[in-house]
Amino acid sequence: MTRVGEVVPVVSRLRELQAERLGLGSLKAWDMATYSGQGNPRPAGDHDWMMDRATEMFGQLGPSFSSFFSMMKESGLLRLKSREGKAGGGYCTFFPDFDVPFIFANFNGTRGDVEVFTHEVGHAFQCFQSRGQPWVDYLWPTYESCEIHSMSLEFLTWPHMEKFFGDRADQFRQIHLAGALLFLPYGVAVDHFQHLVYSHPTATADERHQMWQQLEQEYMPWLDWGDIPHASDGGRWQAQRHIYLSPFYYIDYTLAQTCALQFWLR
Repeated sequence: MTRVGEVVPVVSRLRELQAERLGLGSLKAWDMATYSGQGNPRPAGDHDWMMDRATEMFGQLGPSFSSFFSMMKESGLLRLKSREGKAGGGYCTFFPDFDVPFIFANFNGTRGDVEVFTHEVGHAFQCFQSRGQPWVDYLWPTYESCEIHSMSLEFLTWPHMEKFFGDRADQFRQIHLAGALLFLPYGVAVDHFQHLVYSHPTATADERHQMWQQLEQEYMPWLDWGDIPHASDGGRWQAQRHIYLSPFYYIDYTLAQTCALQFWLR
């Protein structure tokens, strides 16, 4: 499990190094998504180019992955292009009538396209490989397990990132690993916050904001919202829709991230 005394100092140092690379005395909230003075690495091509690179990558990961990805692509089960009027986000689901998974995403030309894509393929491949199992919890693992496959594939595809990012692949890997570590304190803070909220059901809106501010100070002491309204008053937790829609699910992301990091180490 993540412990404040171990992970938070490491992540605080990562933020200090990020500020140094950007030539800033300290990071504000609006600086944190940028990791390099050159800008973050981006895929070197468009959607169709990325699908060609992905075909090469999964072909090199072995025959099971190769045949699976070819089936997904040829069957129209990858809907990844952004277009006007399309819903946002990304996810994987399963069509039981056809015995196949389906991946939905919105490519926007950033490194997130590769991260989201490999993440959702991890879900899809696990589900496809398990489709003949007799128990539904083998087809779709329960919450404490289901994100392990998706987060782990993000790391297992690391050796192939030159296909997408060329000579900036190492930068991508560094940012991806830093992002995994940065996520842990935030994920634990979301879980801690929910415990506080459910333990104090009569808390006012201001009291809930105060709870979140205290958790930011404990788990994310590097955060500086400046004069951004609402967030600086403790309202940032409201952007995390899992708190509203999937109570107590968020801790499972941190558990899965820890397992994915173990795959990375191996």
